Amino acid sequence: MADEEKEGYWTPLEKWARDHLLWPLTRPLGIIPQAANLLTVAGFLVLVAAMIDFYYRKSLSRQIWFLTIAWLTDFFDGPTARNNNSVTAFGTAADHTRDYFLGFWMIFLSLHFTPLSGNFGILMHWIFLLSFFGSLGIMCGFWLYSREKRRERKTQPYLVFLKEFLLNDLVTSATARGHTFAFAAGDIFYIAGIAWERDFYKVVGAILLVLQLVILGFYLHELWWQKYEDRVYKIRKALKAKIKDPEEILQKIKDWIND
Repeated sequence: MADEEKEGYWTPLEKWARDHLLWPLTRPLGIIPQAANLLTVAGFLVLVAAMIDFYYRKSLSRQIWFLTIAWLTDFFDGPTARNNNSVTAFGTAADHTRDYFLGFWMIFLSLHFTPLSGNFGILMHWIFLLSFFGSLGIMCGFWLYSREKRRERKTQPYLVFLKEFLLNDLVTSATARGHTFAFAAGDIFYIAGIAWERDFYKVVGAILLVLQLVILGFYLHELWWQKYEDRVYKIRKALKAKIKDPEEILQKIKDWIND
């Protein structure tokens, strides 16, 4: 796992709170081999079932339950892995991939059932389009960050590097978790409002979706500056290592800046 200093203050606190809250439910799952990964895979299967169901039934109300169950797997799989010491590179990669596919599917449903007319309809289309392109920005940020780390570890076999990157470098921050929650809850409320014809649900969903755009902005800033913050972190660790030769410290700083 990444060092707590590198994760900041709120990210370890969020993980600690969620892990302790779900301990009674997730710890007994330790008797099942790879329980966390099975939950993640189950989320994929629920998403596939939702798509197939929509293709044949065209029922938006049924999608609400499929999507809620799929997002619950995201809520439980992380604490299940950490509480049972079974965090894996596969689980980390699959967790992020499932979240993106879930988000894209929800955006498709929302745009499909939102008429592009009236101020509210146009506003919601803008919100979902910005959410979509924001997600692409997050994916691009992860890719650039992985390239940065790869340059630091060029001699590692790629699969070894990928495993180390997923387990040690790819940290889901508290900001990212807040964005995911606001988007998932907001879009489920919005879809429920459309399916059940409840304006209150649509308004609550719209408010949460606007909130997730605000959090998304902070998260994109956090992610795109991560590689530079990572360098500052390394410099701080080098200074803490009590290197006695000042010239050696200055040379290391120059190497990191020019890398």
